[in-house]
Amino acid sequence: MPGYRAISELTKLDRLLVSKSGRAAGRIKSIVFALTGFYLIAITAWRYFERGISSGAQYTLLVGVLSFFVIGYRKLVYISSVGIVRETRTWLTKHREIMLWDEVQFVTIMYRGKESMVFFERDSMGWKVLFDREQIPALNEIFKKYIPDIDIDTEEIKR
Repeated sequence: MPGYRAISELTKLDRLLVSKSGRAAGRIKSIVFALTGFYLIAITAWRYFERGISSGAQYTLLVGVLSFFVIGYRKLVYISSVGIVRETRTWLTKHREIMLWDEVQFVTIMYRGKESMVFFERDSMGWKVLFDREQIPALNEIFKKYIPDIDIDTEEIKR
């Protein structure tokens, strides 16, 4: 896709401002997923080796393995000196997408309560990134430095 650059080896980029759009399983969720995965794999093995039952085993085994896979999933969205960065990591893969500052044509900031959704538009497509409302002054300083000529629109959403 033009405008998006995937980097196979994830070189270290500066993180000027980290978004709330990132995802990772927390400690409690990781424990629950690990216990669920262990239980499903163990019960499948027990049914197969003790009782010889294999009907439906592939589905139970698949869900058990996927439970462990979810624990290793991490998504991080942040602002860097090169642009807006989305990193996704799993146990097996690492992927990074960058929307360069040169590609950003318009920015819209929508406020709602303590959160702000920022839309980075490029052509007809774009990215939406969630920030805390307290992060917006720092984000505006970054905009002044890296994209001073871009129009920035703000809008308050009523509840």
